[in-house]
Amino acid sequence: MSRSQKLSGLFSILGLLLSLQASAEETSSSFFSKKQQFDQSGTELYSSNLEMKAHKKFGAGLALGGALGQLGALAELNLDPSRALLIGMGTGPGYGTFTLQGKYNFEALYISPYIKAGYSKWFSAGRVPSNATGSDVLRQLYSQADLKAGRFDANFLLGSIGAEYNQLEGELAGVNFFGEMTLMTEVQTVRVVPTGSVGMTYFY
Repeated sequence: MSRSQKLSGLFSILGLLLSLQASAEETSSSFFSKKQQFDQSGTELYSSNLEMKAHKKFGAGLALGGALGQLGALAELNLDPSRALLIGMGTGPGYGTFTLQGKYNFEALYISPYIKAGYSKWFSAGRVPSNATGSDVLRQLYSQADLKAGRFDANFLLGSIGAEYNQLEGELAGVNFFGEMTLMTEVQTVRVVPTGSVGMTYFY
């Protein structure tokens, strides 16, 4: 096979690959692309919280208190309009946290209830002496001496009930404010610690 024939074949394969890529781009969209819904006037508008979450699959936000500790960052993936998976990491005085939860959303308009269940791990930040004695949650499980020495590693089963405000129209559609109450059951001691949190999530 001559050099010109090889080049011609190479360009043919390259052209085929580019055409396949273009076709795939036309028929699919990025997970992070906004699948917005608009009314006749061009305003982004959703008829319920579940309709909004059917279009906006991913949320990112911040939480104060609760299973994430003093301050945490969270990501929420809407598996379908009613069910979501949440992953979060947080921090507090002398400790860090990791949280994994499942969430069920009830259909409503602006104010919607939800329930969550999952797991949270609270661990020492490694500083000695530790200032983890400032945590209301950890003080109910460990002695002052253990907390100052950083001798703690708690694993919790979580159950939460909460409500959220969903912005369903306009430029801020996708903004979500929430508040919840959580029962944290420490696995080893089976002690139940009640706590609560507030936060904000933005759905893309």
